[in-house]
Amino acid sequence: MMHLLKKELSELLTKQMLISLIVSVAVMFTLGFAMRTAVNTEDLTGDTIRLIDVDRMDFTQKVVERLEEKGYEVIDGVTFEKGMENDGWKNAVEIPAGLTDALLIRHEPAELISHTSLTTVSIMTVSMGNNTGSDAVATAIREELTAELFGSDYDYLNSPVTVSPRTYANGKSADADPSMIVSSVAMYDMFMPLVLFLLVVLTSQTIIGAIAIEKTDKTLETLLSAPVPRSRIIGAKMLAALIVALIYAAVYGIGFVGFMLFTVSSGVDMNNMNVSGAFTSMASAYKAVQDLGLEITGIGWLGVIAQLLLTLGISLTASIILGGLVEDAKGAQTASMPILFCTMFPYILTMVSDIRSMELGTRMLLYAVPFTHTFIATSCMHFHDYATFWGGLAYQAVFLIVVTAFALKLYSSDLLFVNSRTHRLRAKRKAQE
Repeated sequence: MMHLLKKELSELLTKQMLISLIVSVAVMFTLGFAMRTAVNTEDLTGDTIRLIDVDRMDFTQKVVERLEEKGYEVIDGVTFEKGMENDGWKNAVEIPAGLTDALLIRHEPAELISHTSLTTVSIMTVSMGNNTGSDAVATAIREELTAELFGSDYDYLNSPVTVSPRTYANGKSADADPSMIVSSVAMYDMFMPLVLFLLVVLTSQTIIGAIAIEKTDKTLETLLSAPVPRSRIIGAKMLAALIVALIYAAVYGIGFVGFMLFTVSSGVDMNNMNVSGAFTSMASAYKAVQDLGLEITGIGWLGVIAQLLLTLGISLTASIILGGLVEDAKGAQTASMPILFCTMFPYILTMVSDIRSMELGTRMLLYAVPFTHTFIATSCMHFHDYATFWGGLAYQAVFLIVVTAFALKLYSSDLLFVNSRTHRLRAKRKAQE
């Protein structure tokens, strides 16, 4: 029994498995560090309030002092545009001129302006930390106003201020809720990475497994020995895998559309639905997206599709290379790990942060992974980062040429046959021992 157990463990606990486990742990630690850095960079704690006090009255100064007493760090600014340009502000709360007169003299509700700058639609960076700031300022105003008018019974004291959102993107502004705008464009930025991740992982495992089985059954040797140019063999394998990948993409696309339709309809009460209000909200969101220049043009979509095809080509070619290097079908399970890690790492970071705003070293390291450029393709188009987009497209094209040339050289040599024969001899010696 023990002898059989040792035999099975020796076959399962291979060097490739140990290396993959070590790499997995390293990737998880690196991913956690990068996410923590992203959170710190975006300043999502809510303890800092960027305040633009245009009113400049004693009442508003007392509001600032009340905020600081509660532990908030209040950063004063002149205008939000200057804050964005000079200090990289992502959000701020503005106290407009006349707020004190409206509250203390005319005894009527006043208005705060919540400024938000959109540079991405990832989950963390669009968590709208400015909501916390505007709520804190509104609470401080209500508390200070209650202290100033102690004993009064004005109706507006329960809700003395309202918050009007203003969103900025691509050097433009729109009086619209940033969450509404994000919900209109985030579907593209979330759908593309999800589909790409699934396509790369599934197709790479399929190709590597298929080639490993061909090597085990010796059908690959027969195929490569046939009087057919090996470039055609590789091309046929890539084309077949690409067709399968496109089928996957179509199925996932249909599934995602169905998911979105049922998700949206599940939250709508058809009996009490305000159709006019729903259409008005959709029209307002669409107009805000247009006003901010967040729409992707036809040429932009062609570029996004080109990046997707290049990424699939790189993945398929790399899978053919890795499949040719594995010794048997068991090795195929771990051979796809490099592609999995290179896909998973930028995919998760794209979901939770803005790769384009990370530190230069981290950004260049991620840009070296060709899959990263497709994950951020729609975001680059939304926010007019054309240099990053077209530069990534060119890099992917060069990368595909290089890996294709390496694949042709590998399959034109006898390394595949030597590797398989060495493995068979080693297995034979083990069986004899």
